[in-house]
Amino acid sequence: MSTAFTDEEKKLIRKKLQKVARECIKRYGVRKTTVDQMVAMADISKGSFYSFYSSKEMLFFRVLEEYQIDIMNRLEEQLEQENQINANQFVQLLYDFYQDFRYSFVFTIFKNHEIELLIRKLPKEIITTHHLLDDRMAEKIVSRINIRETVSVEIVSALFRTIAMSILHIEEIGEKQFDTILKLLIKGIVGQIIEEDNGERSN
Repeated sequence: MSTAFTDEEKKLIRKKLQKVARECIKRYGVRKTTVDQMVAMADISKGSFYSFYSSKEMLFFRVLEEYQIDIMNRLEEQLEQENQINANQFVQLLYDFYQDFRYSFVFTIFKNHEIELLIRKLPKEIITTHHLLDDRMAEKIVSRINIRETVSVEIVSALFRTIAMSILHIEEIGEKQFDTILKLLIKGIVGQIIEEDNGERSN
């Protein structure tokens, strides 16, 4: 039976487990990490682990989700600093954030082709809820840009996921060409969702 923790202890343990999960993602990946490894690193019992997370995959997923929320909040903050952002500025902003993602601990899961494995281990309702989070984040972002009337928030959210998933195919696309292709992909998508005036289009 797991120990009863105070709210403050729960907060600290959850933070510690998430830190351990990030380290394990970088060092071992999803497949090779075990709950036993993580509880040893976090210095808690296995029973205590399961009082916080139902599986190692759920912990990893929550860490990825926290990363996504953080990066989307930072993107929103950047947009708030500008009175009006044009398509070229938005392209560069997205490009910089996707590069941040590419060189983060999260990329290890994509590089090792473990994202599908992770998703398969999660309940469908968790993925559905996550997509709703994607939509809420996208809604915050599109409220800062001049989006076309024919483009829905759900479409924008799916387009952002499409850009992220392209990173799965760096080797197939070509390492040397990928940065150029990534920017072209972002530029093409942004061109379809932002409504620009004629003056901007001519630039």
